[in-house]
Amino acid sequence: MASRQFTKVYLLHGKGGWAGGSVLQLEDLLRKSYPNVGYVRPSLPHGREKGGQLAERSLEYLRELQLEPTVLVIGISLGGLVAAKLQETGREDLQVTCISSPTWADGVNLERRASHRLALYSSHDEVIAGRTSRWPQLAEAHDIPWLTHDTNAHKAPLVRLIVAYMSGSDLAGNIGPAAG
Repeated sequence: MASRQFTKVYLLHGKGGWAGGSVLQLEDLLRKSYPNVGYVRPSLPHGREKGGQLAERSLEYLRELQLEPTVLVIGISLGGLVAAKLQETGREDLQVTCISSPTWADGVNLERRASHRLALYSSHDEVIAGRTSRWPQLAEAHDIPWLTHDTNAHKAPLVRLIVAYMSGSDLAGNIGPAAG
């Protein structure tokens, strides 16, 4: 598997989240592996700063944002879902990583597999329970038993998995018990 190249990373927060929350913590760790990459943490309409609007509005917002070609987009929860939907509706050039994301919410529903899409989730996560079973048909998917919806609690192992995936490593050997 070849290493994937990118010049910018977009980090998308979940419903009720914000650009200074978990995505900032992920960015801080990612900078150690990718120091010469630009980082963007937009405030999405589904976040707390904009009133927790529906996923459809965040998808429209991402389309209007006009992300550069071949960027890496990492989305937490609803942020991952809208990034994946953007990818499958005309932005196949994007590299998308979904963390603890559902495959559907509000009026946004993933329908097809896209290359360069990684899903890291736990089917035991109560927040997205019942909305993860289709991930294996939609992405390179990893159901990780130790992963909870609290991204901050798992930020270091998640970043290690993202870096391994982006460098072309097989993730199966990298997923084990959560270690700080």
